[in-house]
Amino acid sequence: MLFIWLIRLLLSASVAFAARKGDEPERLVAIVLAAAFLLDIPNHLIFGDPTWFEVNPGHFVIDLWTCLTLTWVALYANRGWPLWISATQMIVMIAHLAKLLEIDEARRSYWMMTQVPSTAQFLLLIAGTWAHAARQRRIGRYAAWRPERVAR
Repeated sequence: MLFIWLIRLLLSASVAFAARKGDEPERLVAIVLAAAFLLDIPNHLIFGDPTWFEVNPGHFVIDLWTCLTLTWVALYANRGWPLWISATQMIVMIAHLAKLLEIDEARRSYWMMTQVPSTAQFLLLIAGTWAHAARQRRIGRYAAWRPERVAR
């Protein structure tokens, strides 16, 4: 129960900090992480609480959407920290794929690989937003997104 409240506290703090101090990439990541957390509520109403013996289809879909969205931000944002958040979400997807291959084993490791990365994501969002605010104080406003490639 303590872990759940820690996650809620970190989510609230990271979203509030990103909303106040962040630019578009920070806010978009905050929205994605908050949406993934909120989408988990109807997921549990539909599929029940996870047993960790099998892949919850709702968690798989939510985590896949989160992975694709965070990877998009990581590829196009003019920052380095979204790569780390995207990587933690890829750990979650690897856990789902590994669990699909072996249903009976690794219950605790499946839980760890799907639940603990969110803690790192919230901390990375806070650190990334802090780095953005410090960089902005140092050099002024700068582009939030990488310039698009010009077709040759």
